[in-house]
Amino acid sequence: MTRSDPTRHKIRGFAAALALSLAVGGCAADGFVARDGATPSQQAYAADLEDCKSAAFSGRGGAAGEGLLAGALIGAANGAAAAAHGRADLGAAIGAGIGAVIGFAEGLAWSRGDSVDACMHRKGYRRA
Repeated sequence: MTRSDPTRHKIRGFAAALALSLAVGGCAADGFVARDGATPSQQAYAADLEDCKSAAFSGRGGAAGEGLLAGALIGAANGAAAAAHGRADLGAAIGAGIGAVIGFAEGLAWSRGDSVDACMHRKGYRRA
């Protein structure tokens, strides 16, 4: 069963409109309001939110870097030990590569430093 061209265009149009509305809806509000009920200026709110997002992102980046380094070092040591009877250098290289990838992924998952919610709470906002 084939569909006519007008039906295809309607389906594509609907899919495009749905995708656009989901994208815009997800970005429309960041979900914070002032705790005291006051309405902060849009510039102050945007600056506070950007500040908090930047702090949270830098904390995650630092944790990811530490995870990468720790994973590489531990992986190199384990790889060299596993291949101690021959080609320890190859085992160390493979272990370091695998350890670095795993450590980086684990580091991204570490919740160290501030979350955006905690930072915004300190600045006088709460989740809407």
